Amino acid sequence: MKKRASLSPFVFPVILASLLLFNFSLFGQDPSTVSPSLPDSINVIVSVSCMPCHSDAGGVFSRPKLNFEKWTQYSPEKQKERAAKMYSELNKGAMPPKAAREKNPEKIPTLEQIGTIKRWSESFK
Repeated sequence: MKKRASLSPFVFPVILASLLLFNFSLFGQDPSTVSPSLPDSINVIVSVSCMPCHSDAGGVFSRPKLNFEKWTQYSPEKQKERAAKMYSELNKGAMPPKAAREKNPEKIPTLEQIGTIKRWSESFK
């Protein structure tokens, strides 16, 4: 009967740490500078009105422009830019798109929700 070599209990954490550092280097981010996630007040709006298209499972054309599942991977500058663009598109009625509005009117953000997004987009420094 052959003996199987056992891995040192330190090997797994070293491998895991290496993979995490490699993953962050792929995205050009230092793990200590990962951006904050969306505030709950914004997440509530985004999950209903935006995520069907702007997520990993979303539309092939909308996902590259803004993907909320990748929000924490955006730099603070990119988050600021995307938040301002998000408010602009909502404010002029371009988002959600007309076809989505007609099929799912319940997904259209209210004026109050758009105001919440405006204040949030203006809070970036």
